[in-house]
Amino acid sequence: MRVAGEPLVKLLGVRKAYGEVVALDGVDLEVKRGEFFSLLGPSGCGKTTLLRLLAGFETPDAGRILLDGKDMAGVPPYARPVNTVFQNYALFPHMTVEGNVAFGLRMKGLKEGEIRKKVAWALELVDLLGLEKRYPRELSGGQKQRVALARALVLEPLVLLLDEPLSALDARLRQELRVELMQLQRRLGTTFIFVTHDQEEALVMSDRIAVMRAGRIEQLGLPDEVYERPKNRFVAEFLGRSNLIPARPHPQGAETPLGPLHLPRPLEREALLAVRPEKIRLYPRSAPTLPGRNLVLARVEEIVYTGAENQYILQAGPLRLLAYTLNQDLQEPGAEEFAYGEEVFCYLPPENLVVIHE
Repeated sequence: MRVAGEPLVKLLGVRKAYGEVVALDGVDLEVKRGEFFSLLGPSGCGKTTLLRLLAGFETPDAGRILLDGKDMAGVPPYARPVNTVFQNYALFPHMTVEGNVAFGLRMKGLKEGEIRKKVAWALELVDLLGLEKRYPRELSGGQKQRVALARALVLEPLVLLLDEPLSALDARLRQELRVELMQLQRRLGTTFIFVTHDQEEALVMSDRIAVMRAGRIEQLGLPDEVYERPKNRFVAEFLGRSNLIPARPHPQGAETPLGPLHLPRPLEREALLAVRPEKIRLYPRSAPTLPGRNLVLARVEEIVYTGAENQYILQAGPLRLLAYTLNQDLQEPGAEEFAYGEEVFCYLPPENLVVIHE
């Protein structure tokens, strides 16, 4: 992952409310030049409002927005160095692919010869050369999304704003376009600000992620930082799956409903211990060797086969735990696939028990 140098986008204490509903509550944010930055959160968290404020479609009630060091107060959308790719593509149905991509250039008054060159460059960029004369109704969903991207990129914005652009596509096409979008951003070096509610999308594509809730940024950081070290319960539960274990201080580390658990540093006050399902290691009761600590006896209650992995729902004392086992692991010497009702040992690695105080 790359995090570029100087800030290109700054939000300083930005607030926006619609009547009594506060959409953004004093947000401070910096996005670096050349960064692929994602705003991640559930519906209604404020991520699209933030994007609309950057685009100039909305005006903040308080705070400042700076793009490339310039205050955007009073600057209309068409005069801002940004462009937006919308969720619903927003293509002109009566225009061809070529006409859609050329529209913004014609509005700027460019000469036809220059327009043709720029349109050809943009269509080659998104692999649509040869489809210039088609209309939107003659295109697939993925092709429409590429036209929307080309139309935005042909104007060479400093910042490209993407409002859940992949959400209308099927799962396989979404995965393909994720890779294309990443490669495109790397090639151009354009700053992308990407809005999504899809955790996997944000983790796969982003240089940094801001996880949002109720108009505020709960956590901001590199994808692995946010995933591996969530700051609070909301981030732990929203970004992937987590097992949350109530805990209180104990000389070994923490006293829990599963018994004492060792931690790198003993707890000083009550907290939650978060552990991701893929961090839990499962062993049969008959295993010849076992880790010396943080072993919990559990019973397999449910098995969910997803193709790439088995997901085990386990009853461990008063708590339910979720553990993932990759199919590759099942191919390794000595590996076992566990059965319904079987008793197993769960190993909870101390370094993977994240202490959460919120």
